[in-house]
Amino acid sequence: MVPPLMDSREIAAYLKVSESTLSRWRSAGQGPPFLRLGGIARYRIDAVDAWLAGLEHDNAPEG
Repeated sequence: MVPPLMDSREIAAYLKVSESTLSRWRSAGQGPPFLRLGGIARYRIDAVDAWLAGLEHDNAPEG
C-alpha cells in the first residue's frame, strides 16, 4: 500500500520548519524528496523519514 501524499504545510509542520524554509530547500535542491503534481509539491512520509535518517549523526567526535 502506498502511503498518502502530504502537502508542504503538513510536511513543514512535521519537520517543525516554516513553509518558506521548505520552499527554499526545494529551490536549492536540498531538503526532503518531493513530487510535483499539477505544479504542487507533494511528499511521501516514508521518503521524508528516510531523508531525515540520512541526516542523523552519531555522538562520535568528527575527525
